[in-house]
Amino acid sequence: MYKLFFILFYFIIPTDDLETGINYFNARSENAVGLQANAINADKAILIFESLIKQNKNLQIAGGYCLQCYNFKGRFVYISDADKNKAYAKTIVLGNDLVKKFPKDGKIRFELTSAIALSAEINGVMKSLEDGVMAKLLYHTKMLIATDSMYNNGGGWKFDAGLNYKTPYIPLIMTWPDKDRAVAVMKKALKYFPADVGANFYYAEALSENDQKSLAKIYFELSIKLPSRKDFMIEDEFFKVKSKKYLAKL
Repeated sequence: MYKLFFILFYFIIPTDDLETGINYFNARSENAVGLQANAINADKAILIFESLIKQNKNLQIAGGYCLQCYNFKGRFVYISDADKNKAYAKTIVLGNDLVKKFPKDGKIRFELTSAIALSAEINGVMKSLEDGVMAKLLYHTKMLIATDSMYNNGGGWKFDAGLNYKTPYIPLIMTWPDKDRAVAVMKKALKYFPADVGANFYYAEALSENDQKSLAKIYFELSIKLPSRKDFMIEDEFFKVKSKKYLAKL
């Protein structure tokens, strides 16, 4: 009876152990159905990371992982745009605080930039432009490239390319988007990370948006064939699903 009580107590009372939180985070995709994840392990991780943040313990590491958890839920747990935006808003609030304390931390800057970009996709370019979101996205993208260009296999370059081929050219308002630049940036990223699923997808998407459909097809097919990373399985599978959708239209 005592052993049973101890086991129940252990699982009910949240721990402040950083390693335990990281283990829960690493198990975030367990029991996912396709790209639809459940929140069980991510929520357990969040409880630990938020507790550590409140105590100012292991703030840089716990904070970075907490941002990853929020974004993971926004991308792969929640279904409605309203819930997704709430998750990204939490990332942005915490990320803005952490990036001031740790301006050269690639993970923190990357997750903050991701949340801004994901929220902008939901809200639309014009609203994001009016709210100053696009300017923030550009700023953090440039800072990520300047401080840690290699983080997440060229994450800053992926943002840079995406901004240039996804953002519409609007005379007198949005004159900086450049699809040729997007292709060049991702070609550069692939020199460093040729086996990265996401890098191949973004290069293919940039090519497709730049009317290089035949070459794009090759890289969409490559992104599907490449192995997904064990620690980012659902994230890489997301790009493979999108690649298949593109190929069906090419």
